[in-house]
Amino acid sequence: MLFAKGKAPFIFDKSRFVSDYSDTLNSSICSVIKADKIAELARQSGFCRRSSKLKPEAFIDTLVFNSIDHQISLQDCCDDLIRQSGKSLSKVGLHKRFNESGVEFMKLVLAEQMATRLAIRNHDTWQPFARVLITDSCKFCLPDEYKESYPGYGGAVTNPLMNIQYSFDLKNGDWENLELTKATKNDQSYSKRTACRIAKDDLHIRDLGYVTMAYLRGVTERKAFFLNRLQPKWKPVHKATGKVIDWSSLYERMRTNKQACFETEIVLGKGKKALECRLIVVPVAEQTWAERIRKAQKQAKSRGRELSEEYKQRCRFSVFITNVDPAIFNSNDVIELYRLRWQIELIFKSWKSLLNLHRVKPVKKERFECLLLARFIWILINWKIFRCLDDSIQKENREYACSHWKFFKQARLWAYALRMVMNHNITFEAWLGLFIFPIIKSLLIEPKKGKKASFCIVNDIFNPLS
Repeated sequence: MLFAKGKAPFIFDKSRFVSDYSDTLNSSICSVIKADKIAELARQSGFCRRSSKLKPEAFIDTLVFNSIDHQISLQDCCDDLIRQSGKSLSKVGLHKRFNESGVEFMKLVLAEQMATRLAIRNHDTWQPFARVLITDSCKFCLPDEYKESYPGYGGAVTNPLMNIQYSFDLKNGDWENLELTKATKNDQSYSKRTACRIAKDDLHIRDLGYVTMAYLRGVTERKAFFLNRLQPKWKPVHKATGKVIDWSSLYERMRTNKQACFETEIVLGKGKKALECRLIVVPVAEQTWAERIRKAQKQAKSRGRELSEEYKQRCRFSVFITNVDPAIFNSNDVIELYRLRWQIELIFKSWKSLLNLHRVKPVKKERFECLLLARFIWILINWKIFRCLDDSIQKENREYACSHWKFFKQARLWAYALRMVMNHNITFEAWLGLFIFPIIKSLLIEPKKGKKASFCIVNDIFNPLS
């Protein structure tokens, strides 16, 4: 396929995609849904202790491919089971299967799907990083029936909240972690619990809510890398002079010299727990600064406090810290790379806007959790297809990439056909020819004027010569 789009012609070789990725996708996706693997996980979780009319693979199939846009009724599930497996099950019988063992079973299937990785990246690139991990959380309100299990921040007086902790590897395209937790378990507690997962040569890009001194020390002790914003309450000290940074003086100096960026070596903390790293400072527009002050004053007033002059001056900047060597990332690279953290926000948006993840009706708690986990299994299956498609496009075309949003918008429409692939009713190659290849052009990212697309940032920083 060859066409022009106001720049270099786009080339997509269908036969090459099939030869390069078909086996990878089949082994990564279909093998996890096989009956023997599902049966093993069902026994492990206690979901299947004896012979039953409801086979574990039928349970998975019905939930995964019928809960994409909304929570289906028990009768819908029973009807689907009859159509797909010929097994009749009463609503009461199915209702009983939504229990703690059922939830654990769904968690194991999701974990197995996450553990089966795609081998599609050239590991000689993106040096010196083994993984580039972006982590964030997504919250949404639940019906009042779930207050006890998922309390909000204000306890019984606020809406129940579901908190999803999510981490993915930008380099290899893998989901590294997904947890359904209470909103009362904040991001800092997540950092503490998951510190053991930090590996040598990882690069971690995280939102400010995750960042503590203990987290930063944990990253450096494990010979990994961090990139995040500076906590507003921290007082960085110039490594060379030992003096605390004066934000007011720095702003005046940068404005006088028309300096767009400032970098220095700093020390955070004191004594044996002190940490050395780079500080990169970028002034923000006056309008942005004024909006920051307005929001901060509103929050301070609600707590009976006032903003300090130092804090107001600190708000004039976007401030980043990292322990990556300047020879690897210069200041501009650091600023651009942090922008990639917003990719996870786009993923959350697609989960809510396209897949209605946040629309929950009051049903048995375990049924709600099973259906939510089933939706994530479906999302991950399609994520792997998206990653292979995007990888294939970028290998042949440096100026093009696949749009995550456009892909999942279409994925909802072909869910029934993908189910046929999983159940071996049509081949994966036939499915590609019917549902992917004819619309490949419409799945491309269309960069917004004046904004660099995320894949361009990645190419410019990690693969400048590709």
